[in-house]
Amino acid sequence: MTVKDITHELNERIDDIQKKILSGDIKLLDFELVPLFDELKDSLTVQNLEKSSETYKNACILLNQKFDELRSMLSSLESEKQFLNYLNSNPSDLEIYALLNECWIELFTIDALSLDFLELSQNRLSIDRGDPIAIEHLRKGKIKNNFLLEIPKHKFTEKMMKFFNSIRTKLPCSLEDIFEDYTEQEVIYENFVYLLHLLQLGTLKYLKETNVIYL
Repeated sequence: MTVKDITHELNERIDDIQKKILSGDIKLLDFELVPLFDELKDSLTVQNLEKSSETYKNACILLNQKFDELRSMLSSLESEKQFLNYLNSNPSDLEIYALLNECWIELFTIDALSLDFLELSQNRLSIDRGDPIAIEHLRKGKIKNNFLLEIPKHKFTEKMMKFFNSIRTKLPCSLEDIFEDYTEQEVIYENFVYLLHLLQLGTLKYLKETNVIYL
């Protein structure tokens, strides 16, 4: 006798049940899961063992959810029963006042979001501020065709060689290692300019494949 493999159909039913639970269409406590497990048991074969195991796992998730809801409901009923027994014991007005007072949550306010602050903000925003300030764009001035940053050549060379001597003991090393001791962006940029000039002069060499600077 051939047993029909209905694991795919059962998985779709489980997914549909989960969606209806989330949407509030059904309550899991009112839903009977036994037929689902019976169908899974009857359709179990050696051939669909792996698929049936996954379906069984999904069905067990539903079952665990149902147990959780049941525990929650029983806990709620027990709390209601205890409160009802307490009221039937005829507690004094002072006891009831103390009980309710402990349940009351006092409101808190934040100055930055208080009603007074919001009203003050509204009043400030509604003030007539007049015409907006006109912004005039600056006119472009004429500059030389070839603009260069004018730095005395001897001073630039002196600083460049000072940078070269500071990194010489590290070589050969990666580009990142050269700048690892610098934290200020301006210093990094200035030293990077010196590095480019040293590469252009041939004082330093760069191996692109390994990202290494060497002499």
